[in-house]
Amino acid sequence: MKFRIFLGGLALVSLAACTAVPVSNLPESIANASSASDHQRIADFYMERAAKYEADAAWHEKAASIYYAQRPKGDPVAMREHCLALKERLNAAAKESRELAEAHRQLASTTK
Repeated sequence: MKFRIFLGGLALVSLAACTAVPVSNLPESIANASSASDHQRIADFYMERAAKYEADAAWHEKAASIYYAQRPKGDPVAMREHCLALKERLNAAAKESRELAEAHRQLASTTK
């Protein structure tokens, strides 16, 4: 069962990767968005970006706990604080990306 869920999730991620706007084309895509599918592709891009930010935030949270627990040489407090600060910024970026995705989904629903 878990394997089926994994495969389903993998298929969705693969499909989203095929339909989302490449980051290099994002400004142009936003400037030229005129159809519902254009706005949906932009929304998909922002949702993918939000997921990446959240994954990166979780990674930094884990790293912070390792710095706290293992006390490496150097300044573990500064290293931990660095990771925690990045975690907060990445979570904020994920929230903003989800808000932009929602705005483009709304545009997609009102555009032909």
